[in-house]
Amino acid sequence: MQKCCGNIFKSLTIRSLMVNGSLEEKVTKFDKKFVDQPIKLPSSPFWDVFKKFGRDEAIAMLVNVAGTAGLEHFFSTPFTNTLSSRTKELALIVAGPLVEKAGFFPGHFKEALDAYKGATAEERDSLSTYFAQAVKGGSKSLLQDIVVHDPVYMGLMYAGLHTYPETPAWIIATTSFVTAVFAVAGLEIGVNELRYKRYKRTLKNAGFGVESYLESRFLIDAEKKPEEVIASFVQKFNLPKVKRGHYHDRYIENVLPHYNNRIPLLRLRRRIIEDEEKEVKSAQIVYTRASEISGERPEQFRYFPQQKDKIYFLLGKTMRILKRCQEAQKR
Repeated sequence: MQKCCGNIFKSLTIRSLMVNGSLEEKVTKFDKKFVDQPIKLPSSPFWDVFKKFGRDEAIAMLVNVAGTAGLEHFFSTPFTNTLSSRTKELALIVAGPLVEKAGFFPGHFKEALDAYKGATAEERDSLSTYFAQAVKGGSKSLLQDIVVHDPVYMGLMYAGLHTYPETPAWIIATTSFVTAVFAVAGLEIGVNELRYKRYKRTLKNAGFGVESYLESRFLIDAEKKPEEVIASFVQKFNLPKVKRGHYHDRYIENVLPHYNNRIPLLRLRRRIIEDEEKEVKSAQIVYTRASEISGERPEQFRYFPQQKDKIYFLLGKTMRILKRCQEAQKR
Protein backbone atom coordinates (compact mmCIF):
# COMPACT_ATOMS: atom_id res chain seq x y z
CA MET A 1 0.00 0.00 0.00
CA GLN A 2 2.70 2.43 0.98
CA LYS A 3 4.76 1.45 -2.04
CA CYS A 4 1.93 2.23 -4.48
CA CYS A 5 0.23 5.18 -2.85
CA GLY A 6 3.12 7.12 -1.38
CA ASN A 7 3.42 10.79 -2.29
CA ILE A 8 -0.28 11.21 -3.17
CA PHE A 9 -1.48 12.74 0.12
CA LYS A 10 -1.64 16.52 0.33
CA SER A 11 -3.70 17.23 3.44
CA LEU A 12 -6.16 15.17 5.46
CA THR A 13 -9.79 16.11 5.94
CA ILE A 14 -12.33 13.69 7.37
CA ARG A 15 -16.07 13.24 7.30
CA SER A 16 -18.47 10.37 7.93
CA LEU A 17 -21.50 10.07 5.66
CA MET A 18 -24.41 7.71 6.37
CA VAL A 19 -26.59 6.50 3.52
CA ASN A 20 -29.60 8.39 4.87
CA GLY A 21 -27.72 11.65 4.37
CA SER A 22 -26.95 12.53 8.01
CA LEU A 23 -23.48 13.89 8.65
CA GLU A 24 -21.37 12.87 11.61
CA GLU A 25 -18.27 14.51 13.01
CA LYS A 26 -17.08 17.94 11.91
CA VAL A 27 -17.55 19.13 8.33
CA THR A 28 -14.28 20.72 7.30
CA LYS A 29 -13.67 23.23 4.52
CA PHE A 30 -12.74 20.51 2.04
CA ASP A 31 -15.78 18.43 2.98
CA LYS A 32 -18.14 21.36 2.40
CA LYS A 33 -16.62 21.92 -1.04
CA PHE A 34 -17.04 18.22 -1.82
CA VAL A 35 -20.63 18.00 -0.57
CA ASP A 36 -21.79 21.19 -2.33
CA GLN A 37 -20.05 20.42 -5.62
CA PRO A 38 -22.61 19.65 -8.37
CA ILE A 39 -22.03 17.23 -11.22
CA LYS A 40 -19.61 18.96 -13.57
CA LEU A 41 -19.35 17.91 -17.17
CA PRO A 42 -15.69 17.81 -18.22
CA SER A 43 -14.66 19.46 -21.44
CA SER A 44 -13.39 17.35 -24.31
CA PRO A 45 -9.76 16.39 -23.59
CA PHE A 46 -9.07 16.36 -27.33
CA TRP A 47 -10.23 19.95 -27.81
CA ASP A 48 -8.42 21.04 -24.65
CA VAL A 49 -5.13 19.81 -26.10
CA PHE A 50 -5.97 21.13 -29.57
CA LYS A 51 -6.73 24.64 -28.27
CA LYS A 52 -3.73 24.86 -25.94
CA PHE A 53 -1.18 23.48 -28.38
CA GLY A 54 -2.77 25.44 -31.25
CA ARG A 55 -2.44 28.61 -29.19
CA ASP A 56 1.24 27.90 -28.53
CA GLU A 57 1.85 27.18 -32.21
CA ALA A 58 0.07 30.39 -33.25
CA ILE A 59 2.19 32.49 -30.87
CA ALA A 60 5.32 30.71 -32.12
CA MET A 61 4.33 31.46 -35.72
CA LEU A 62 3.96 35.17 -34.89
CA VAL A 63 7.38 35.16 -33.22
CA ASN A 64 8.77 33.38 -36.29
CA VAL A 65 7.38 35.98 -38.70
CA ALA A 66 8.39 38.92 -36.51
CA GLY A 67 11.90 37.57 -35.98
CA THR A 68 12.43 36.88 -39.68
CA ALA A 69 11.08 40.31 -40.64
CA GLY A 70 13.30 41.99 -38.07
CA LEU A 71 16.38 40.14 -39.29
CA GLU A 72 15.56 40.99 -42.90
CA HIS A 73 15.30 44.66 -41.98
CA PHE A 74 18.63 44.46 -40.16
CA PHE A 75 20.27 42.98 -43.28
CA SER A 76 19.11 46.02 -45.27
CA THR A 77 21.17 48.37 -43.09
CA PRO A 78 24.81 49.37 -43.83
CA PHE A 79 26.03 47.31 -40.86
CA THR A 80 25.70 44.06 -42.86
CA ASN A 81 27.28 45.14 -46.14
CA THR A 82 30.20 42.82 -45.52
CA LEU A 83 27.96 39.73 -45.38
CA SER A 84 27.49 37.72 -48.56
CA SER A 85 24.04 37.09 -50.05
CA ARG A 86 24.42 33.38 -49.35
CA THR A 87 25.07 34.05 -45.65
CA LYS A 88 22.05 36.33 -45.39
CA GLU A 89 19.84 33.78 -47.13
CA LEU A 90 20.98 30.99 -44.80
CA ALA A 91 20.41 33.19 -41.74
CA LEU A 92 16.88 34.04 -42.87
CA ILE A 93 16.12 30.34 -43.39
CA VAL A 94 17.18 29.20 -39.92
CA ALA A 95 16.22 32.33 -37.94
CA GLY A 96 12.46 31.67 -37.97
CA PRO A 97 12.54 28.07 -36.68
CA LEU A 98 15.03 29.09 -33.99
CA VAL A 99 13.35 32.20 -32.58
CA GLU A 100 9.86 30.67 -32.74
CA LYS A 101 10.75 28.28 -29.90
CA ALA A 102 10.38 31.17 -27.43
CA GLY A 103 6.75 31.47 -28.48
CA PHE A 104 5.77 28.22 -26.75
CA PHE A 105 6.09 29.80 -23.28
CA PRO A 106 4.16 33.14 -23.10
CA GLY A 107 0.72 31.47 -22.94
CA HIS A 108 1.80 29.23 -20.07
CA PHE A 109 3.37 32.13 -18.17
CA LYS A 110 0.12 34.10 -18.47
CA GLU A 111 -1.86 31.12 -17.13
CA ALA A 112 0.59 30.80 -14.23
CA LEU A 113 0.30 34.49 -13.38
CA ASP A 114 -3.52 34.37 -13.52
CA ALA A 115 -3.53 31.27 -11.26
CA TYR A 116 -1.19 33.02 -8.80
CA LYS A 117 -3.38 36.13 -8.65
CA GLY A 118 -6.60 34.11 -8.44
CA ALA A 119 -5.48 31.89 -5.54
CA THR A 120 -6.37 32.85 -1.97
CA ALA A 121 -3.61 33.76 0.45
CA GLU A 122 -4.00 30.42 2.27
CA GLU A 123 -3.79 28.31 -0.88
CA ARG A 124 -1.25 30.38 -2.84
CA ASP A 125 2.22 28.93 -3.37
CA SER A 126 5.29 30.98 -4.22
CA LEU A 127 5.38 32.64 -7.64
CA SER A 128 8.36 30.51 -8.61
CA THR A 129 6.22 27.37 -8.17
CA TYR A 130 3.69 28.63 -10.70
CA PHE A 131 6.42 29.70 -13.12
CA ALA A 132 8.07 26.29 -12.82
CA GLN A 133 4.78 24.73 -13.95
CA ALA A 134 4.68 27.22 -16.84
CA VAL A 135 8.17 26.22 -17.94
CA LYS A 136 7.13 22.57 -17.74
CA GLY A 137 4.01 23.18 -19.84
CA GLY A 138 5.89 25.24 -22.43
CA SER A 139 8.64 22.64 -22.66
CA LYS A 140 6.02 19.96 -23.29
CA SER A 141 4.52 21.96 -26.19
CA LEU A 142 8.01 22.62 -27.54
CA LEU A 143 8.85 18.91 -27.48
CA GLN A 144 5.56 18.06 -29.21
CA ASP A 145 6.37 20.66 -31.86
CA ILE A 146 9.81 19.20 -32.56
CA VAL A 147 8.89 15.50 -32.39
CA VAL A 148 5.39 15.47 -33.94
CA HIS A 149 4.16 18.75 -35.41
CA ASP A 150 7.17 19.75 -37.50
CA PRO A 151 7.70 16.32 -39.12
CA VAL A 152 3.97 15.96 -39.91
CA TYR A 153 3.81 19.53 -41.23
CA MET A 154 6.85 19.13 -43.46
CA GLY A 155 5.65 15.78 -44.76
CA LEU A 156 2.23 17.19 -45.66
CA MET A 157 3.79 20.28 -47.24
CA TYR A 158 6.10 18.15 -49.37
CA ALA A 159 3.25 15.88 -50.47
CA GLY A 160 0.93 18.82 -51.15
CA LEU A 161 3.41 20.78 -53.23
CA HIS A 162 4.21 17.75 -55.38
CA THR A 163 0.64 16.45 -55.68
CA TYR A 164 -1.08 19.81 -56.22
CA PRO A 165 1.63 22.09 -57.69
CA GLU A 166 -0.92 24.63 -58.95
CA THR A 167 -2.43 25.17 -55.48
CA PRO A 168 -1.16 28.31 -53.70
CA ALA A 169 1.51 27.42 -51.15
CA TRP A 170 -0.24 29.32 -48.35
CA ILE A 171 -3.34 27.11 -48.67
CA ILE A 172 -1.25 23.95 -48.44
CA ALA A 173 0.72 25.42 -45.52
CA THR A 174 -2.45 26.32 -43.60
CA THR A 175 -4.01 22.91 -44.15
CA SER A 176 -0.79 21.14 -43.19
CA PHE A 177 -0.41 23.29 -40.07
CA VAL A 178 -3.94 22.58 -38.75
CA THR A 179 -3.73 18.86 -39.61
CA ALA A 180 -0.44 18.59 -37.71
CA VAL A 181 -2.09 20.19 -34.65
CA PHE A 182 -4.86 17.55 -34.88
CA ALA A 183 -2.16 14.87 -34.98
CA VAL A 184 -0.53 16.21 -31.80
CA ALA A 185 -3.87 16.32 -29.95
CA GLY A 186 -4.84 12.80 -31.00
CA LEU A 187 -1.46 11.39 -30.09
CA GLU A 188 -1.49 13.01 -26.63
CA ILE A 189 -4.97 11.63 -25.86
CA GLY A 190 -3.85 8.16 -26.95
CA VAL A 191 -0.69 8.33 -24.83
CA ASN A 192 -2.70 9.46 -21.79
CA GLU A 193 -5.09 6.52 -22.20
CA LEU A 194 -2.13 4.12 -22.31
CA ARG A 195 -0.66 5.75 -19.20
CA TYR A 196 -4.01 5.38 -17.41
CA LYS A 197 -4.23 1.69 -18.30
CA ARG A 198 -0.66 1.15 -17.11
CA TYR A 199 -1.47 3.01 -13.86
CA LYS A 200 -4.43 0.71 -13.16
CA ARG A 201 -2.43 -2.38 -14.12
CA THR A 202 0.40 -1.38 -11.74
CA LEU A 203 -2.03 -1.02 -8.83
CA LYS A 204 -3.77 -4.26 -9.75
CA ASN A 205 -0.45 -6.11 -9.72
CA ALA A 206 0.20 -4.64 -6.27
CA GLY A 207 -2.97 -6.23 -4.87
CA PHE A 208 -5.66 -3.67 -5.68
CA GLY A 209 -9.02 -4.61 -7.16
CA VAL A 210 -10.51 -2.70 -10.10
CA GLU A 211 -14.22 -2.21 -10.73
CA SER A 212 -15.73 -0.14 -13.55
CA TYR A 213 -19.37 0.90 -13.66
CA LEU A 214 -21.86 3.61 -14.62
CA GLU A 215 -23.48 5.52 -11.77
CA SER A 216 -26.52 7.76 -11.83
CA ARG A 217 -27.71 9.86 -8.91
CA PHE A 218 -31.22 11.18 -8.43
CA LEU A 219 -32.28 14.33 -6.62
CA ILE A 220 -35.05 13.37 -4.17
CA ASP A 221 -37.20 15.60 -2.02
CA ALA A 222 -35.90 15.62 1.57
CA GLU A 223 -39.43 15.09 2.87
CA LYS A 224 -39.63 11.70 1.18
CA LYS A 225 -39.07 8.75 3.47
CA PRO A 226 -36.08 6.55 2.46
CA GLU A 227 -38.19 3.39 2.85
CA GLU A 228 -40.74 4.68 0.35
CA VAL A 229 -38.07 5.61 -2.17
CA ILE A 230 -36.41 2.20 -1.87
CA ALA A 231 -39.73 0.41 -2.24
CA SER A 232 -40.47 2.45 -5.35
CA PHE A 233 -37.14 1.47 -6.92
CA VAL A 234 -37.64 -2.19 -6.04
CA GLN A 235 -41.03 -2.20 -7.71
CA LYS A 236 -40.00 -0.10 -10.72
CA PHE A 237 -36.92 -2.15 -11.61
CA ASN A 238 -38.25 -5.49 -10.32
CA LEU A 239 -35.31 -6.03 -7.96
CA PRO A 240 -35.35 -9.53 -6.40
CA LYS A 241 -33.39 -8.70 -3.25
CA VAL A 242 -32.33 -5.56 -1.45
CA LYS A 243 -29.37 -5.40 0.90
CA ARG A 244 -29.31 -2.72 3.55
CA GLY A 245 -25.98 -1.25 4.45
CA HIS A 246 -24.26 1.75 5.99
CA TYR A 247 -21.30 3.52 4.42
CA HIS A 248 -18.85 5.61 6.43
CA ASP A 249 -16.54 7.51 4.05
CA ARG A 250 -13.46 9.52 4.89
CA TYR A 251 -12.35 11.67 1.96
CA ILE A 252 -8.75 12.75 1.62
CA GLU A 253 -7.63 15.69 -0.47
CA ASN A 254 -5.08 14.42 -2.96
CA VAL A 255 -2.71 15.28 -5.77
CA LEU A 256 -3.38 12.15 -7.83
CA PRO A 257 -2.75 12.45 -11.58
CA HIS A 258 -5.61 13.30 -13.93
CA TYR A 259 -6.03 11.29 -17.12
CA ASN A 260 -8.05 12.83 -19.97
CA ASN A 261 -10.24 14.87 -17.61
CA ARG A 262 -11.03 12.00 -15.25
CA ILE A 263 -11.39 13.41 -11.74
CA PRO A 264 -9.74 11.34 -8.95
CA LEU A 265 -11.12 10.94 -5.42
CA LEU A 266 -9.28 9.28 -2.56
CA ARG A 267 -11.30 7.86 0.33
CA LEU A 268 -11.31 5.38 3.19
CA ARG A 269 -14.56 3.43 3.30
CA ARG A 270 -16.15 1.36 6.07
CA ARG A 271 -19.12 -0.64 4.79
CA ILE A 272 -21.52 -2.48 7.07
CA ILE A 273 -23.96 -4.99 5.53
CA GLU A 274 -26.84 -5.55 7.94
CA ASP A 275 -28.13 -8.87 6.55
CA GLU A 276 -24.68 -10.46 6.53
CA GLU A 277 -23.50 -8.77 9.76
CA LYS A 278 -20.24 -8.08 7.99
CA GLU A 279 -17.91 -5.05 8.04
CA VAL A 280 -15.52 -4.30 5.19
CA LYS A 281 -12.85 -1.61 5.29
CA SER A 282 -11.08 -0.44 2.17
CA ALA A 283 -8.96 2.35 0.70
CA GLN A 284 -10.31 3.50 -2.65
CA ILE A 285 -9.17 5.62 -5.57
CA VAL A 286 -12.17 6.53 -7.70
CA TYR A 287 -11.77 8.10 -11.13
CA THR A 288 -14.95 9.80 -12.35
CA ARG A 289 -15.94 11.24 -15.71
CA ALA A 290 -19.47 12.60 -16.07
CA SER A 291 -21.45 12.88 -19.29
CA GLU A 292 -24.95 13.86 -20.33
CA ILE A 293 -27.39 11.74 -22.28
CA SER A 294 -30.09 13.67 -24.09
CA GLY A 295 -33.03 12.20 -25.97
CA GLU A 296 -34.32 13.15 -29.35
CA ARG A 297 -37.08 15.23 -27.76
CA PRO A 298 -36.76 17.81 -24.94
CA GLU A 299 -37.52 16.29 -21.56
CA GLN A 300 -38.33 17.64 -18.14
CA PHE A 301 -35.20 16.22 -16.52
CA ARG A 302 -31.52 16.02 -17.50
CA TYR A 303 -29.67 12.72 -17.20
CA PHE A 304 -26.02 12.67 -16.10
CA PRO A 305 -24.48 9.19 -15.89
CA GLN A 306 -20.97 9.03 -14.46
CA GLN A 307 -18.36 6.55 -15.63
CA LYS A 308 -16.42 5.41 -12.56
CA ASP A 309 -13.32 3.30 -12.19
CA LYS A 310 -12.96 2.21 -8.55
CA ILE A 311 -9.50 0.99 -7.58
CA TYR A 312 -9.74 -0.44 -4.08
CA PHE A 313 -7.58 -2.19 -1.51
CA LEU A 314 -9.12 -4.22 1.33
CA LEU A 315 -7.53 -3.00 4.55
CA GLY A 316 -8.13 -6.31 6.30
CA LYS A 317 -5.94 -7.83 3.62
CA THR A 318 -3.14 -5.50 4.69
CA MET A 319 -3.47 -6.68 8.27
CA ARG A 320 -3.23 -10.34 7.21
CA ILE A 321 -0.12 -9.64 5.13
CA LEU A 322 1.54 -7.81 8.03
CA LYS A 323 0.64 -10.66 10.40
CA ARG A 324 2.19 -13.24 8.08
CA CYS A 325 5.33 -11.11 7.78
CA GLN A 326 5.61 -10.86 11.58
CA GLU A 327 5.16 -14.63 11.96
CA ALA A 328 7.84 -15.27 9.34
CA GLN A 329 10.27 -12.97 11.17
CA LYS A 330 9.75 -14.91 14.44
CA ARG A 331 10.75 -18.13 12.70
